[in-house]
Amino acid sequence: MGFKVQVYIYDLTQGMARTMGPALIGRPLDGVWHTAVVVYGKEYFFGGGGIEYCNPGGTMMGQPLKIEDLGETQITEDLFQDYLRTQSQDRFRGDRYDLFRHNCNNFSHETAQFLVGKGIPQHILDLPNEILSTPMGQMLAPMIQQMTPSGTSLPSNIGSGNSAANGLANGAAGGFSTAPNTQKEVQKTSFPFKDFITFDQPLKVDGLSKKLEEFNNAQKNDDTKLTDSEVKVVLGIAKGLVRLSDENFNILTKVKKWEKSQIFPLLDILRSKCLKPSFDNSEQIKEVLRLFESNLTPESQVNAMLAARGLSNILSN
Repeated sequence: MGFKVQVYIYDLTQGMARTMGPALIGRPLDGVWHTAVVVYGKEYFFGGGGIEYCNPGGTMMGQPLKIEDLGETQITEDLFQDYLRTQSQDRFRGDRYDLFRHNCNNFSHETAQFLVGKGIPQHILDLPNEILSTPMGQMLAPMIQQMTPSGTSLPSNIGSGNSAANGLANGAAGGFSTAPNTQKEVQKTSFPFKDFITFDQPLKVDGLSKKLEEFNNAQKNDDTKLTDSEVKVVLGIAKGLVRLSDENFNILTKVKKWEKSQIFPLLDILRSKCLKPSFDNSEQIKEVLRLFESNLTPESQVNAMLAARGLSNILSN
């Protein structure tokens, strides 16, 4: 009698990908996927803390969007633990995690192949390259990265939180350990979460520059179109080379007059500037708050996401 093997599929964006898809890759996206392999009554996944496990559906993401049966394996749990121990010391060490190039889905794919001889759905593996092959995807990649728990493995909601990084080091039966410099304990998540959350990913100025030029060239009205010198001021602000005087602030926020689908570069610049005191006076801060609040609408999920992150950064100061 074999052991049932399943892949749990989660959408990191909680449905936002359907709206973001056309901007990212020119077509709707069903989701930005996180996967885990469920076998022997446990859910195994990979992140910045290495390989970890919990009860099925026991991560902070709750129940999966979809469950796919991969078949049955004749491999014993002891042999599987040996396999995971080897993987956790090399290929799937926590410090080798990369959201787009070496992630939970690569782990699920290879683990499924080991157990049943076939991997997870190919479209899940292909999605990162599909996103990164577009200019918009390259620019929004840091934002998508923030949709995961900061690139670290998912916390478990079960009692002690079973971490593969603890494994044998803690004497857990059947456990496995990562390299010493990647060992992390999984902390139990509790609510309310009282620490400030910041979104401090650096601005991709090259990508911003291209989109600003593209959108600015599309402006038909002189009241909304930036002059060449004004574009330089905006990029200087993004690079941290230009002070946010009232004059420069007015040049920057001229972009808010553009169409909703075109103002996300402005929101991302302001999101970054809100990480630390960058504004000349309280009136500028009030204007930024009004701009963020006005974009917290379903009309543009990307704008809403950036606005929420900007507000979060303001609160952290």
